[in-house]
Amino acid sequence: MLLLSAGGFLIWRLIPEGSWFGSQTDWYSQHMTIADYMRKNFYATGQLFPDFTGLGGGTNFFSLSYYGFMRPDVLISYLFPGIAMAYFIQGYAILEILLGGGLIYYWLHRKGFSDFTSFACGFFYLTANCFFQAHRQIMFVNYMPFLILAFLFLDQILDVRKAAKYRFRPHVGLVISLFFCILHSFYFFPSCFTACILYIFHLLPDFLQNAEETIRKKLKHKIWWNYILDVSIAVSMNMFLLLPTGLAILGNKKDTGNSTSLLKILGVNPTLDSILYSPYGCGLTVICLYALFLCIREKRTRKLAIAIFALLFFDIFYWILNATLYVRPKSLIPFLPLILYLTAQALEGLHLKKIRHSLPLTLLCAIPVIVQLVFLLRNDQVRHLTMADLILLLLVVTISLFLEKKEFSLPCRPLFANICGLVLLCAVPAMLYLAKGQEERYASRSDESRDYFSQEDLEGYCENTQSRFDIIEHPSNNTNYVITGDQNKSTLYSSITNSTYNNLIYDILKMPISIRNRVAMTADENPFQEYLMGVRYIQTKADKVPAGYTVLQEKEGHVLAENENVLPFAYGSMALMTEDDYDQLSYPENLDTLANRTIVSGASDDTALKSTPYVSQMKNYTLPGDFFSRETSKKNITVEKKLPETLTASTILLISFDVEYDGERDVSIIIDGVRNRLSGSLAPYPNNNHTFSYMLSSDQDRDSLEITFSKGDYEIKNVSAYTIPLSSLSHPGVVTFQEHDTAGKQIVNGTITMPEDGYFVTSYTYSNGYKAYVDGTEVTPVQVNKAFVGFPLQKGAHEIVLEFHAPGKSLGLIFSCLAALFLILWNLLCLPRHK
Repeated sequence: MLLLSAGGFLIWRLIPEGSWFGSQTDWYSQHMTIADYMRKNFYATGQLFPDFTGLGGGTNFFSLSYYGFMRPDVLISYLFPGIAMAYFIQGYAILEILLGGGLIYYWLHRKGFSDFTSFACGFFYLTANCFFQAHRQIMFVNYMPFLILAFLFLDQILDVRKAAKYRFRPHVGLVISLFFCILHSFYFFPSCFTACILYIFHLLPDFLQNAEETIRKKLKHKIWWNYILDVSIAVSMNMFLLLPTGLAILGNKKDTGNSTSLLKILGVNPTLDSILYSPYGCGLTVICLYALFLCIREKRTRKLAIAIFALLFFDIFYWILNATLYVRPKSLIPFLPLILYLTAQALEGLHLKKIRHSLPLTLLCAIPVIVQLVFLLRNDQVRHLTMADLILLLLVVTISLFLEKKEFSLPCRPLFANICGLVLLCAVPAMLYLAKGQEERYASRSDESRDYFSQEDLEGYCENTQSRFDIIEHPSNNTNYVITGDQNKSTLYSSITNSTYNNLIYDILKMPISIRNRVAMTADENPFQEYLMGVRYIQTKADKVPAGYTVLQEKEGHVLAENENVLPFAYGSMALMTEDDYDQLSYPENLDTLANRTIVSGASDDTALKSTPYVSQMKNYTLPGDFFSRETSKKNITVEKKLPETLTASTILLISFDVEYDGERDVSIIIDGVRNRLSGSLAPYPNNNHTFSYMLSSDQDRDSLEITFSKGDYEIKNVSAYTIPLSSLSHPGVVTFQEHDTAGKQIVNGTITMPEDGYFVTSYTYSNGYKAYVDGTEVTPVQVNKAFVGFPLQKGAHEIVLEFHAPGKSLGLIFSCLAALFLILWNLLCLPRHK
């Protein structure tokens, strides 16, 4: 109770008044908001396990599975629609932290460690800086209690007293623990799987020693095959999630920033931030590294300690456990319980005088700490505490060796000595935990970036529910936010995104990149994107309404606006252009061409392609040579620049230029409220946005621009500008599609009459899983407009149905059901044998 109270007190001290236990960035914009979307989607559709989502231009629902829509906290929240999702997400995260600390204590105490040692290691767990991710990237740590449960069940399975009675069968406790590890965070399961293997290797010698010599080899093989069986069942029971998610990942590219060099993969980590201090590693203090080195000296723990140190030190293991995506130590977080187990071995050995202190090992521990102080740590408070951590270890070891040499013991009572020892051990970890946690920017409970308009507002003002509704303000917070569960958006910020759609948005339509990665597909002012994606409704600030939009409602300076002159979500098209012809165009001529023609791959067996020529209406607009001149400054600078010619209302101004910069911090330039950002070298997912593009429009004449330059030493080159009237965005070959109600897996249902042969076109992002039917006959969907789904359509009246079936979902469900049935039946058959 003291341990859990201490953990709860630290968390209470960590959260600023009026804030959630969650970061303003990843937690609020992704983890909490996507879970909120899942709940709203369930209320709107009644589907607990859907195939399709209206986010991101319409995509596979399993692109969101990383965020845990089958986790207990998310599912339980469905029962309480009146309680904000943030309460469930933060409450579950706090519960899991405390549960993990309690389980560490229980696990170590069951293994025979003293109260002192068990408490100390439980406290190390609660103050480990990896739990910084409990309020940021929660999937980095939310599996941890179930991993500790797996170790507890492995202790039961490999109990030396049961060696002679061991039977080959699925172990329900281990299977369920591993099942929940995968359910919470499938990305970290390879590391969890490896951690369990190391623990089995450690337990096996004692287990086999109590078995008869004639059956030891057979028993050893049986244990490993049994573990493989248990893991296979746990994985198979999760196939309902893993198989469709895996196919969704394989169908798209993962943007990991810069490619990893072979030299980096084969390198080492002298900072050992995989274990020390970093919230993207285990986040422990130097006492745990010292304990790891002490355990390498001891015969019983040597193999396990060497294996864990190798994992922590050599970059190739980071790369392998990160599925070869990148070299980052976050994949080592699941080894935290084993490191604490070795720490307990060292503390107990020192206490019982079975292990001696070592000054050389202490000095060895100082090397990575000093490297971190020189090259990594920037926060002064953290730096001071890190130095104190190292100095305290040096003092304790030196004094202990001195007293040991003099054969002198302190004349104090055991309870007093234990209390003093715990204070020495726990003070720095607690202060470091608070110092690191205070670096977080926590989400405010009174957030003002959303919730201006209600579901009733949308139902009253937004008549076409299929049309997309984007929020063009606070892009980081609102990319995944929906007011209603069936709302369609062009935006999505998810770990898995449609790479073809991402390429269209950023490389063809030149959407501004306002955050430090291009994984997120955010909304911003871009008339070409709004027209092509059918963004009929937007929420924005009253003074930032783009040309073409009419204000429907205004609240507190924020407006709900509509543009009827955008493409519908589905339509027939007779104004076609081949991809070969389109690919010969360059920026900016390709922009209005894409808005005025349907881009198709070529002639098909059903429809002879008749390419309709188009001449771009883009015109050069010359800006003065010093229009973007600026002085290097240590603070942001805002200036107003006069345009050489006044632009009439509803004229789109396109501006682009290259930014040369190689610094560590991000730089950004804002023009009339539209931000472009180039991420610095410290960004984990650099956006490589070296060309800034802006597409500005207004319903009023414009004679100047307000430009904000961020601080930093960067250079602007190759400035170009163009103009085009908003009225030129008008596809001439659109044929109206009459919508009908959809049911089941249908996403499009209706009728259309084509005056001549052409294509049926949607603005749903193309991927595997679509099934199209024309007059009841299945046809093959194809990619149109560089990223969307469509198909050829002959002249005449047709009934159209477009469905989406998440690839692998049905097969995954069958696997999961069979695995669960297998587990139940086998254990029922084993019951009579064990009575």
